Amino acid sequence: MIFRSYLAPLFDYTDLPFRIMCQKYGAESCCFPMANSMAISRDKSKLSQVDTHPDEKNAGVQIVGGEPKAIGKTAITIADSLTHVKWLNLNAGCPSPRTMQCGGGSDLLGYPKKILNSVKLMRRADLPVSVKIRIVDGGEGTLKLCRQIEAEGSDSIIIHGRTVKQGYSGKADWELIRYVKENLDIPVIGNGDLQSAKEGKEMVKKGYCDSFMIGRAAMCNPMLFRNMAPETLEGRFSLLEEYICLCSKYMEKLPLVSIRLNAMNFIHGERNAAKLRNQISNAKSVEEILEIKRAASN
Repeated sequence: MIFRSYLAPLFDYTDLPFRIMCQKYGAESCCFPMANSMAISRDKSKLSQVDTHPDEKNAGVQIVGGEPKAIGKTAITIADSLTHVKWLNLNAGCPSPRTMQCGGGSDLLGYPKKILNSVKLMRRADLPVSVKIRIVDGGEGTLKLCRQIEAEGSDSIIIHGRTVKQGYSGKADWELIRYVKENLDIPVIGNGDLQSAKEGKEMVKKGYCDSFMIGRAAMCNPMLFRNMAPETLEGRFSLLEEYICLCSKYMEKLPLVSIRLNAMNFIHGERNAAKLRNQISNAKSVEEILEIKRAASN
């Protein structure tokens, strides 16, 4: 199962309201980030952390962990319990030290057998499987790993065009992504530095990838999947109000931390943004954030 455009799974950012918001603006598929395989495999009730919803289009779930058996068991639990989920992803690309210290994310790149065993066990869930990786040992090393993942039965591969050491610095290596894509039979989803759906579609058209995934840029502008952007500060705050409305619809209570986080992202690049971000970061309630919005719009 392959879609043209994806919102990247970003822990702490791509919650259910935000994913649905991006889908409204054109993202063809979104993915719940970092379902904890150790927790879910030990206690099925922990699956409640996975906030996917039938209203989502083409919902995926990203599984994180360092033990293939736990990852495989979690995949089966998700497939059996969340029937609206359409695909699964193995996180072998997150460079966060916290994730890597637990044996997950990019730490798996040092243990390719764990990745291959995880894919093998995930396939028992009878859902399409993808693996998200970063560059490892240059083009040849990355291609070697991708060929092994392909041979194990993964349906697609997502490549973030940076090394683990780079984190999010420097530029994503799209030439490497294209090199891998040209030498695999399964679809390659390219990720890194894209600022709009137009840029992503251009990469597909030029043969760099089969589909594209956008993460950090969408945090500031979920409208980019339709190649749109708010033109004024008021327009940026309108995105915040839209997000709050979705929170009211899909969550039991308004998540102050997430609303604060999105408010600061949405005003990125605006004049006096630093001052506004400071005010928002110190806000003690959603009402206080909306009052900041009203004052700034006058």
